[in-house]
Amino acid sequence: MNDAIPHKLKERVKELTALHRTARILQDHGRPIAEVMQEIADLLPGAWQYPEVAAARIQFRDAQVQTEGFRESPWFQRAEFHTRAGHGGEITLVYLEERAPADEGPFLAEERDLIDSLAKMLRSHMRHMLADEALREARDRFEAQVLERTADLRRLASRLTLAEERERRRIASDLHDHVGQALAIIKMRVREFQGNAVFGGFEESIEEIMRLLDLTIRYARDLTGVISPPVLYELGLEPALDWLAEQFREKRKLRVRLRTRGRSRELPDELAVMLFKSASELLLNCLKHSGATKASLELRWEKNTLTLRVSDRGQGFDPEQLRSRIGDRFGLFSIRERFRDLGGRVEIDASPGGGCRVTLGVSLPNEEAS
Repeated sequence: MNDAIPHKLKERVKELTALHRTARILQDHGRPIAEVMQEIADLLPGAWQYPEVAAARIQFRDAQVQTEGFRESPWFQRAEFHTRAGHGGEITLVYLEERAPADEGPFLAEERDLIDSLAKMLRSHMRHMLADEALREARDRFEAQVLERTADLRRLASRLTLAEERERRRIASDLHDHVGQALAIIKMRVREFQGNAVFGGFEESIEEIMRLLDLTIRYARDLTGVISPPVLYELGLEPALDWLAEQFREKRKLRVRLRTRGRSRELPDELAVMLFKSASELLLNCLKHSGATKASLELRWEKNTLTLRVSDRGQGFDPEQLRSRIGDRFGLFSIRERFRDLGGRVEIDASPGGGCRVTLGVSLPNEEAS
């Protein structure tokens, strides 16, 4: 009788220790489930009355772990558990050799309570794990959808930019070919009329008409350049940037200096348009936000890459604002998105009081291949 009490206390301590250690193991939700199951399976034999002949196995969904020497046996205890999603699992404890009968075959009633409690703990853990897994899958799907939509928006932005440029070019061509030529012909006819009406007393009126015609022709020519500069398509990117720098110097009082390095090459219209429009937007940003009176354009041609850098020494800004205040710097944001669609890169080097340097880089086809 005196020996039975210490033995029972010892068994209860083993059972409580197994529950406590299992609870500690299940606190870490970040570990792989198979690793967690194996660690719990390894501690189970020591919690039963005859650990020297005990072995354990845990199964859940497609995962199965077991202790060394586990095999099916006539002497076993088993507890099943199921999640709300219908996934099932079980814990099996076997004796590999026959032992004296107890409450449940060779097993104690307390051992039945222990294995049932462990099954409930595993069920709860698996529910949390499956919920976390579902959340991760939902988040991954959402992120994939966001990336897909973002890519779609980038492609759409690029297509809209190119479509807008094609429409601008068409309008500019119509303006030059029809309105410009019509005005030139009208000027010729008025000049003929001026010669024939020299004694009619209309000299001043005709002179005023000629001045208005000259202004209109010059305005139409300038408007054609603003809508879609012909120099970009007729002469290429480098002369177009030189023309752009001149326009900013003369009409916007921003002194822009263009520097080029390397040998220029013919570019696809899509790339030339993107670089030209980006340079224009960046110079406008400089004019509006930097407070600088000077800016520079640097075009660097290399074997397989083309780099365009727009810089100023104005008041600068914190680049982190691009994430939180997109509206204030929408030009930079839209440029970055468009160049991503082209497979290019955009680097922004700016700081409050330290000016701003924006570098656009794109890959060029190998000259030998082309």
